[in-house]
Amino acid sequence: MKSQNEGAAPSPTPDSDTAKPRRPRGCGGIFLFFMVFIGALWGMSLGGFVALLDRTQTTIEGLDEWRPKVGSKVYSDDGEVLAEFTTSNRQLVPLSEIPLNLQKAFLAREDQTFYEHKGVRPDAILSAMWYIARTGKVRGASTITMQLVRNVDVPGFPDKTQTMKRKVLEALVALQVEREFTKDEILELYLNQIFLGVSANGVEAASQQYFGKSCRDLTLSECALLAGITKSPNSFEPFSNPEGARQQRDTVLDSMLEYGFITQADHDTAVAVPMDKLVLSKEERKAQAKKTGRHWVPGTTLAPYFVEEVRQQILNKRSKDEVFEGGLAIYTTLDMRLQRAAEDALLTALDEFDAKKLESLKKQGHESEFVPVTGALICLDNRPGMEGYVRAMVGGRDFTKQKFNNVTQAKRQPGSSIKPFVWATAIDNGMTASDIIVDEPFEQVVGTSVYRPQNFDGKFSGPVTLRTALERSINIVSIKLVRKFTLPLVRSYVQRCGITSDIGDDVGLTIALGSPVVTPLDHCIAYSTFAKGGTLVRQSMVREIRERDGFVVYTNQIQKKPDVLKPELAYVMTYLMQGVATYGTGAYSAKLGRPRAGKTGTSNDAKDVWFCGFTPDYTCVVWIGYKDNRSLGRGADYTGGRMACPVWTAFMTQAEEGLPVRDFVAPEKVKFYNVDKSSGVAGGKFSEAFIAGTAPPEVQHIPEYEERESLEMLDESPDQMNPQ
Repeated sequence: MKSQNEGAAPSPTPDSDTAKPRRPRGCGGIFLFFMVFIGALWGMSLGGFVALLDRTQTTIEGLDEWRPKVGSKVYSDDGEVLAEFTTSNRQLVPLSEIPLNLQKAFLAREDQTFYEHKGVRPDAILSAMWYIARTGKVRGASTITMQLVRNVDVPGFPDKTQTMKRKVLEALVALQVEREFTKDEILELYLNQIFLGVSANGVEAASQQYFGKSCRDLTLSECALLAGITKSPNSFEPFSNPEGARQQRDTVLDSMLEYGFITQADHDTAVAVPMDKLVLSKEERKAQAKKTGRHWVPGTTLAPYFVEEVRQQILNKRSKDEVFEGGLAIYTTLDMRLQRAAEDALLTALDEFDAKKLESLKKQGHESEFVPVTGALICLDNRPGMEGYVRAMVGGRDFTKQKFNNVTQAKRQPGSSIKPFVWATAIDNGMTASDIIVDEPFEQVVGTSVYRPQNFDGKFSGPVTLRTALERSINIVSIKLVRKFTLPLVRSYVQRCGITSDIGDDVGLTIALGSPVVTPLDHCIAYSTFAKGGTLVRQSMVREIRERDGFVVYTNQIQKKPDVLKPELAYVMTYLMQGVATYGTGAYSAKLGRPRAGKTGTSNDAKDVWFCGFTPDYTCVVWIGYKDNRSLGRGADYTGGRMACPVWTAFMTQAEEGLPVRDFVAPEKVKFYNVDKSSGVAGGKFSEAFIAGTAPPEVQHIPEYEERESLEMLDESPDQMNPQ
């Protein structure tokens, strides 16, 4: 019997054939994800490549407009290079002037197939990549074009850090550079910008630095030496590592021989040259400069005190980038013939003074007290069209040890050299060279003290003419003139002639003896006002500035202020100072042998000695003193007439060499009368100058005075300014 459920359909179970069928699982999702990823990666790569190309194009455009940073050269008025304002030593030379041996030396060293490849060398790049993969270190695979791309500072250039990214970008840029520039243009850029040790950028600067000559004149051995330095400029530069430089030179010569650039004979001759015959020492460069007449080499400065003044002046007119990287040509007023004469005259005198002083101190057992003396010399041109041109400037003994410029910065007491401005006040206000002033003891109460100025030797000359008083530099007469015409009036004459120092009312009568401080430059300008007939002209140091392309961007305009003194007054004062330079304290200047005028000066305790003088051609001021304001010494040997005037004369003798002898020309309003030189009365044999409307007296009226001391010729009259 069958059971009740027999024959009934079985109940469905999960594993039965009658369960709900599964949906098939395909690869579509994975494929979609993969495609999206690949697309994104492609997009990123394409975007990066486009950005890279854009950066490459920016670099090419920058390179097309790029100009090497070149310092500005400073020239003397006669065309000699004085200095270069630069952040790097680079001098540009066209490829046509670079010797073939020098070009081939760099090709042999850096890129033998330069004229064959298209900017990159795939074989070298693959070799470098394999080296990186094998060692983890980066090595060079750069062509000259790639090195140019790396080293030229324009927007878009790759970072100089050695990375694969940099190498790829260099390669891309190099390929484009080769499309935009000729091979010769690329090589010229490369040779003018490559760093070659110490401070030299480019082959010309390096040639001057190591050999003291232009790259145009290099021998084969010298060419190979420069090319050899490129491997590691600071390691193989020949000054500090001559043996390493020699080895690199020989390696380059071997490569040049291997690539057929030179013959075996050329190779052997160049290898045989010893290093001491190639690279010049400092002593050899100085000797060569003296022998050949070339006095400037890169990294040096001639007339450094003057050049520093020019640098400061230029930076007030142009930007730093333009001055130090713009390749300006700065033409100055300096005459190097006069500059060398100035340096020789002043420094020789200072050396001689120091030697005597040291010997004297040794005898006294005070050798430890010795300090070197210092000084200044400034010369301005007086000739028409060149008025105010600074022709020579010596601001100290050694610029490397003392940057302080005594000409422009030292404020020192002028002593008796201030007296011509006191006399000018008197002459312009009615007095004449024949007028009498009594040189006698003088007293004036100053506060609670009594001011008793003295003459140089404490003696008095009694009645003297203004001429005699100036020639003898008599202090008492100067004091009496200031008292007569007052400090404010005298001060106005001092300042209108060009002295810019503050002169306060507290100076009082001591202005007569030069108590207000002046700089040698201001003093020279003031004296040149006499030489130029009463016209004030400030100094000029820069005559013209040209951009690197030759366009003039600055031309000096001489700024004149006429008639600060009447022409007739300026001439009469010049005529009086001719007497000082002939009969008086400046008589040493007679050795010049041509018309000149001037005045000596010695400050209190002989702390400063001066001679300020001029001819129709030049005005020159010489100052000598100690930096710490100590006394130079006691006695007549330590005066402006004995110390400064000989320096002035030695310099002016050389300065005037070859120039025609000219006298000072009297204007129409000056009249000459024969007078007795001693008394000033009319009728003698001495020809005296008078402003029209004045004349010598027929009879001299001598003021009453008390005779205290004998009348003697005075050698020099320093200041006696302290109330006693």
